[in-house]
Amino acid sequence: TGVHGVTQGPRLETAAEIRRMARDGCDVVGMTGMPEAALARELGLAYASVCMVVNPAAGLDDQPITLEMMKDILAQEASVVRQLLGSLVARRYGN
Repeated sequence: TGVHGVTQGPRLETAAEIRRMARDGCDVVGMTGMPEAALARELGLAYASVCMVVNPAAGLDDQPITLEMMKDILAQEASVVRQLLGSLVARRYGN
């Protein structure tokens, strides 16, 4: 469980935004899932989102976040997403 704070993208959040959202109780901040989740709920549609955190603590570290760093994290975490989706498909279709 956790609280997902949403910002408008596509852009990385500023350090000030991350600190404010942490004070507001957010565990993770990103630009994925809204307004899609709210719109799906209004229509009564089932909705799920699979997201990867590619820029932990954006702007809070002395080291700048680079596109290369984010690509490396995406490549590492892709196997986790593949496993998740594979298990969901297997559960649904018995494969």
